[in-house]
Amino acid sequence: MGIPRFIKLPGHKQFNYSPRYWDPEKEAREERIRLIKQEMGVDVPSDPNRTTIKRGSFRQASQKTKVRATRSSNIRLVIILAVLLVLAYLLFLK
Repeated sequence: MGIPRFIKLPGHKQFNYSPRYWDPEKEAREERIRLIKQEMGVDVPSDPNRTTIKRGSFRQASQKTKVRATRSSNIRLVIILAVLLVLAYLLFLK
């Protein structure tokens, strides 16, 4: 028998994960068929809500973001150094 508690502690939270099956070969095959039909002039309905995610697209996007962040950080650093140099010049030489 345990010690009675005044505050009830919450139990553990459960997470229901049901993996989805993804077949990259089937997706590539369907993409090739769609492109061939498009080249032949067959009317191919395109779903505006469907987007295809290419392999490596997240990596490319993150690299672009990283380069942009590094560039803006470097510009900010140069501006701060310039302001500090101007302030030092005004304080010490005048």
